[in-house]
Parts: sequence; structure tokens; C-alpha cells
Amino acid sequence: MRIVFAPAPTGSGHNMRALALARELRRQWPEAELTVLLGSLQSTFGPLFEAAGVEVVDVAGDHVDHATRSNLSRDLDWRTYIKGYVAPAFVNGERVLGYLSHYQDLDADLVVSDYNISASMAAAIAGVPHALVTERYDFTLLQIDDTTLEAGGFRVAHEDLRRGRNSLHAVFDWIVSTAEVVLTDKPYVPELDAGTSVAAALDTGRAVFTGPMIREIPERGDGAAVRASLGLGPGPVMVGSVGGTSMFLENKQRVLDTYIEAHRLLKRTHPGLQLVLLGREAVRAPDDVVVLTYLPDWMPLLREADVLVSAPGWITVTEVAALGVPTVFVLSSLGEYHEVEASDRLRRLGFPSLVAPTADRLADAVRPLVGARGAAPSPAHLATAPEGSGTGRAAELLARAARGARERRPARREEAVR
Repeated sequence: MRIVFAPAPTGSGHNMRALALARELRRQWPEAELTVLLGSLQSTFGPLFEAAGVEVVDVAGDHVDHATRSNLSRDLDWRTYIKGYVAPAFVNGERVLGYLSHYQDLDADLVVSDYNISASMAAAIAGVPHALVTERYDFTLLQIDDTTLEAGGFRVAHEDLRRGRNSLHAVFDWIVSTAEVVLTDKPYVPELDAGTSVAAALDTGRAVFTGPMIREIPERGDGAAVRASLGLGPGPVMVGSVGGTSMFLENKQRVLDTYIEAHRLLKRTHPGLQLVLLGREAVRAPDDVVVLTYLPDWMPLLREADVLVSAPGWITVTEVAALGVPTVFVLSSLGEYHEVEASDRLRRLGFPSLVAPTADRLADAVRPLVGARGAAPSPAHLATAPEGSGTGRAAELLARAARGARERRPARREEAVR
């Protein structure tokens, strides 16, 4: 069984989900041949995939990290949004050709695209069996309207975006319709998802809601050792995290400042409260704040946390839902348009979900959660992770798709199906 992973190069969550699925496939089918076409955060994720027994092909060359630069301008028209952002980042002709060449070399039974539009397009063009792993029910722009974009400070060329939405929906619908299977870790919300491509696929059985596709949840270990490794004492812990992709770097800096100020306010009632800040790069912070640029395995830290404050990146949502971590989700600005839908969904599911909060408002949302760890999972946690981790089920569905595709290839039927 030969499976090739192609996670989208935007944000760390796509890499992390592909890594989780690869680890589970390796656990269940040790003899499987697994390869990842890695396009971002190579120095961090390359060794992690290799440690999981996955061959790594760097398809970018240069190190890519979308969290350390702005990705949009305030003008949204065909030139700036479609030509300047979507085409290079998602619907990229050069990448399509590159993926086609890799598919030919690797002769995969199944390509697994984690919202990698170019990789999915290449598979559909070549007739290569492919699976789509996605937290999007349609292309991002389709689930946010112009009024919300304008509220986020964008100057919108309405006709250009109408044409863009039509084109992007056609591409996404084609990808969904040609996939062997579509897996999503996002619970269906009718008000947001009715009429989307993935919703239609759920109705026909082509798509499956698996719940969280995450790494193995570790047993609770030596909390004192975890704390000591991070320079933490025995008191309550608040973890602050930012997103893996920033539309505007000033929004990222603003939310980091809000975390730090909220922590200062919370210490008035919880003097021993410690803040661990995951800032994606060096961040100026007071001496009583632990700053980490990135923590590849943060689950042991989350086990120790009283509360997490985080951008609404979906892989983070699924991990904290499976772990039962009390969380306040913070969208730094409506200008971070790619997370507006997730922020709205989280609010509808019942999570605390704030948009550009003041430090006082954030502190008010966090305060009741400090010291309350150990309570039963909330309805919001259960809706997102109804059976805890869904990684095993997702891996089984991918393996089934790979085996089915392999059996349809007469030239290799004589090979053992694994």
C-alpha cells in the first residue's frame, strides 16, 4: 500500500494532521509505503515525519512559514486576492505540474491532500486516486460575505469577488466530486454549511465526519517534570497561542499584547498564574512570561494547563476538544478572514469565542476557568470530539480507499494487497 501525503503549505495544522494520520497508518499497517510532499515548516516537520517512518520530499526548497509575514493587502480585487494571493498559495499552476511529476515518480495507490488545492487538482487531472482531508466545507471565500470582509477593514471589489467565488467553488466542487473519499473533522452546522460541496458529499456518503484527526493522546505523565522543562512552577497555567497563518502581522502582535495584558490583570486575583506564550517567533514579554517560538508536541503542556487562549485554528480546536482543555478562542481581527468562519462556528457550538477582545474582556472570559480543570467535558467539546480521537477511523478509511484503488489497477493486481 503506497500512500502519498500532500499537506497544504499554509499553516502548521495541515502538516500536523497529515503527521497524525501517517503515524496511525504506520501503527496499523507497518509495511505501508508512506511519503510526504512537504511544502512548509520543513525544519520542524521533516524530522517528525522521518521519525514516523515517512519518506520526506521537500517540494518547496526554501523554508516556508506563513505565520511570520502578512499575506494580504487591504484591497480585495481580482489582482490582489486571486492573482496575488489565491493563485500563488492555493491554485498554483507550477505546483500542479510539480505534484504531477512526483505522482508519476512515486506511483501512489492514493494521494491524501490536506486542503492542498494544487495537489488535489493534479490528482484529478491525472486520474490519480485521491482523498481530501479538509476542515473547509467549501473554499474559504465562499463561507464569508463581502459585508464581513468590509467590517474587517477590506476595500472590496464586489464583482471581482463574485467571479472569484464562482471560480473557486467550481474548483473545490470538482475536487470533492473526484475524490475517493472526503474526510472532515469539522461538525456540520446547518446555518454555515448548507449548500456547500462537503455538505452535499456528506449526504451521499462520499464524505465522512471523523472527529479529531490528531496525534496520539499521551497518558498523563510526570507533570512536575513537564513544568520543570519549561521553567514553570506548581501554580495554575495559562497557555496563549497564535495562528499558523497571518493575513496581517499587526493583528498577530495585537493579540499577543492582549494575552500579556490579560495575564497581568488576572494575576490580581490569581497571583500565581503563569503564562506560556507560543508566539511562532521571538516575542518581547515580561520576565514572568515563558515565551516559546514553537512547541511541536504541546499535549504534555496542555495536560498541565488550566486554560488555553488560542486563535481558532481547527487542528488546535480538535486537539483541545479531545483533551477536554478549557479554551477561550480569540480571533484577533475580522481582517484574519480565513478564521472568521471557524470563530463563528465555535460560538455556535458553545465555545467562548471572542473577536478582537480588549484585555479586560479576555480576562473576564478566562477568569472562571482558572482552577476549574477536571470538570466534565462541555457540550461544545463533545460535539467536536464525540468519540475522542477520530484518527484511527480516518486511517482505516484512507487504507480502504488505497486498497480499493490498488485493486482496480490490473498491472499490479499480482502484488500483495496490504
